[in-house]
Amino acid sequence: MAAVAGLVLTGCTETDPGEAVPPAPTTPTGGASGGGGQPTVAVPPRPRDISLDGVDPCKLFSPAQLQQIKVSRQKNDVQTEEVFKGAPVCAMDGADGQAYFDYEAWLVTTEGIDPWLSGKRNVDAKLVSIDGFPAASIKVRGTTSFTCQTAVGVADNQQLMVQFRPTTRGAFTQEQMCQKSEQAATLAMQTLKTLK
Repeated sequence: MAAVAGLVLTGCTETDPGEAVPPAPTTPTGGASGGGGQPTVAVPPRPRDISLDGVDPCKLFSPAQLQQIKVSRQKNDVQTEEVFKGAPVCAMDGADGQAYFDYEAWLVTTEGIDPWLSGKRNVDAKLVSIDGFPAASIKVRGTTSFTCQTAVGVADNQQLMVQFRPTTRGAFTQEQMCQKSEQAATLAMQTLKTLK
């Protein structure tokens, strides 16, 4: 799980294992370490703040929602690697016929979504809306079949990040992966609103 977040922030890709994709040229702005900075797009305001403090990420999906996204198993975890260290994570496995995949729901309380949209990380990110909240749809720069994350800005310096990653090679296009990530993020946000 940490490997994917590490790839997003450091730059290796699936297309050429071990070869880093150079980040886009930037000028220093005094942003946070790890590629932070101001977004290059105007991030709209949230309808309200929803703190992730004390939330169990696996409780963000009801049994009916898990069935909707075809998840058969969940497991609570905590991020132990440097990137978002200490963040609660829900790891989920699923299948759609012979296409296998996993989701991860991360509760990040050390950073909002702005750095994803700053152009200073090794990602292609675009501003989207998830259940009325500003969000970033993210993929590792230079890849088309690795993973897709949706990071929802829920409060100052907090994001609910949902990742979709196929484990069956070639089973999903990049667009399908991002649709699935956004769908799961929407379901998680619907549940989060009822908890807070």
